[in-house]
Amino acid sequence: MSRIHARPLTCPICATAFDGWVVLASPSRGPTTTDLRRFDDGEDPLPRQLNGCPGCGYTGEAPAFAEHAPDPERKVPGARATALFTPDDWEDAHDPTIADGPSASTLRALIGEHLTEHAATAAADPARRWEHHAQIVRWSGEGPLREADAWLRAAWMHDDAGRPDDAARVRRMSALAYLAGIAEKKWFARREDLVVVAYLLGELHRRLGEGEEAGKWFEQAVAWGEGHPGLTDLLALAQRQSTDPRDLV
Repeated sequence: MSRIHARPLTCPICATAFDGWVVLASPSRGPTTTDLRRFDDGEDPLPRQLNGCPGCGYTGEAPAFAEHAPDPERKVPGARATALFTPDDWEDAHDPTIADGPSASTLRALIGEHLTEHAATAAADPARRWEHHAQIVRWSGEGPLREADAWLRAAWMHDDAGRPDDAARVRRMSALAYLAGIAEKKWFARREDLVVVAYLLGELHRRLGEGEEAGKWFEQAVAWGEGHPGLTDLLALAQRQSTDPRDLV
């Protein structure tokens, strides 16, 4: 069972002081969804795993406000200095025909430009915090897989809040980021990680109502994972989801 404790925090971007949380995660025996969300057998830690600054919109786990706080003046390359809140934003930012992308900026400037307007909303709404976090992960250069994970968690939080349209929107963003990770290849240290991402792409497309695309990725997960002894359960799940889909494992 995870433990959640109140903790005063100070934002490293704008110096706003506020009441936050630190989450001490532990293994859970709760149910698991087919998009790999494991429910805690106590209070769900996901809504409070991220803290959101009500002043500027910066988000992160408690250490990201203290010992692992970023440099606000960190330079963000122009290729990453975009805000991707819709699939159209993503396509524009990755369109090779657009010769002049955004100029390099700083983390502080990008947060001020794109997140601060929605800071109060995100501070109160777990789904919006995870959306903000996906942006910060992108600007920080942590890679498309971590960005995709944040979008996926935003989808879970929108599901919990009964917002299916928002959940679908951020699932599309998650799928795009996972695809970018596969295309770049360098983000995968282990074959099993690649198989998990292929499976998640299948499940994301399935939940978006795109059955044919989902089937392709479930098949790809099975092909990439064949013969790996540690992936037996996941490959069986991929095969089941392609023929008898459910929402819980």
